[in-house]
Amino acid sequence: MGKPNGSVHKDGFQSIVGEPSIMGPQWVGMYTTDPASPAAFTREDFEAAMMHVIREPNINSTAILRADILYEDQFELVDGEPKLASSHTEEFELGDADATYINVDEVTPRATALPDALNLYTKCAIVRRMLPRNPYKDAVLNQTCLVLNGCDPADSETSAIIYHPHLDESDSCPFYIPHVKQVAILFHKGTVSVHYIPFDSMRANDNELLRDESQRVVRTAYRLLQTAFKHSRGVKAGYEKKVNHDVVVDKVRFQNRYISLKKKHSKFLVDNWAESTDPKKHVFEDISIAAFLIELWIKVYGEDFRSRMQFRDLGCGNGVLVHILASEGVKGYGIDARHRKSWAIFPQETRACLREQVIIPSILLRPHPDMKQQYPQLEHNGRLFPVKVAHEYIAPATIVYASEDLLKSPQVNIAEFPKDTFVIGNHSDELTCWIPLLGCPFMVIPCCSHNLAGQRTRFNVRKSKESNGGSAASNSSYAGLVDHVEDIAEQLGWRVEKEMLRIPSTRNAAVISYENPLMGSFPTPKAYEVLQAEGGAENWIQNTMALMRGHPRSH
Repeated sequence: MGKPNGSVHKDGFQSIVGEPSIMGPQWVGMYTTDPASPAAFTREDFEAAMMHVIREPNINSTAILRADILYEDQFELVDGEPKLASSHTEEFELGDADATYINVDEVTPRATALPDALNLYTKCAIVRRMLPRNPYKDAVLNQTCLVLNGCDPADSETSAIIYHPHLDESDSCPFYIPHVKQVAILFHKGTVSVHYIPFDSMRANDNELLRDESQRVVRTAYRLLQTAFKHSRGVKAGYEKKVNHDVVVDKVRFQNRYISLKKKHSKFLVDNWAESTDPKKHVFEDISIAAFLIELWIKVYGEDFRSRMQFRDLGCGNGVLVHILASEGVKGYGIDARHRKSWAIFPQETRACLREQVIIPSILLRPHPDMKQQYPQLEHNGRLFPVKVAHEYIAPATIVYASEDLLKSPQVNIAEFPKDTFVIGNHSDELTCWIPLLGCPFMVIPCCSHNLAGQRTRFNVRKSKESNGGSAASNSSYAGLVDHVEDIAEQLGWRVEKEMLRIPSTRNAAVISYENPLMGSFPTPKAYEVLQAEGGAENWIQNTMALMRGHPRSH
């Protein structure tokens, strides 16, 4: 049964089930913070925190994707009476017809039980549409959210948040919200407390279920109190978000696209996973990236983007991202130095979009522009690249590759892509810093830090970035790599945008650019300068050729 009523938990929270609720007789008090230790934040702090949670309900539950705010009224007291100050409504598309919906046409606030014992008025009335991560399993639901304030000056520090789901019966209550009629989170006299109006079936047993702390509905009340208390203290302390999402692509469009792609592709990919890695992490991560890319391309190229661009996924690995994009009708292909087991699970249409090649950017093989101007017939720079090899059956030897031969080799991709190409670098390791040099619009998601020679290295965040709001704490190896990719791109004339992607990875920074006045003129003189400043990419070709499948050095 868990802790008895009135017991104190390790964080000082107390169960108050069985005690008369300050909200009135129809309410059941669940938990409260310690009344003997008043909170060190104000009503304004509490309301700021709770308004953020109302707009971002995924803070309380990982089963919730987001909330769309359909209706919002703001009121203010005039001569002791609440008067409407502003009103706003917005329409959102419902999405897939196969999803489950409950009362989604009810877009005005439901009549809600205000506390009897407290003299409160409605300061803000919101109707939000709750979208679960799996709308084919958990229903999409509208919910009234009220922010109540005290009418009397003596209650100026009192505030209540009430959640009222638009439900007609208890059996239809979705998993992701508490299984009760209404929820209240009250800030009063320095304490925060959570209260429920139970369904009638709970009241039938004298709320016995609500006394059992092993029950999910009770644990949820505890978490709601934790969230309200923690976030209110964070507002008081001046907490600011370290990461801003949805800067480049609209969140609603991205998430709707994600739901659609997940429905179409996740089961096949997870059920047929051929690698030793966790399928769910990789599959859902690549579905998220595909959703982001498609919405980015719609933004950049328009709804008809499929006829206006094609992609190249450099270092495509397991090929999942290529499969999803190709299945969605996007032209393009992926390139990787090694064939992966996963490639065999894909249909022929996808396998035709996967190429086993090493990538050697043509800037390393073509003549310098100055040389080309003097000798226009030259197609290669005449360089030779010795690569030492070893094998258990032969003595150590050296293979010499000529730039002329590498330009013609079917096993080598020199990254000279059509002008309508968009380049993807999804955790592309050694290729990461190269991608801005290729002259195509791109999105890079950096992962492991390598220089242009393919060697592991560490880059520091530029001093200008640190002094412009950065800190020493942000100068991690990953932050340095992301900043270095931005730096290379900006030197080459790219207008860079950055997005922290909603993917299950700590390596989630995307460096994006699709605007450059010099596009079509690569490699530019600046590209050669950057290449020289980065160390000349010495040994890139030798390191890259060692990755070839037929080479004695196996992987």
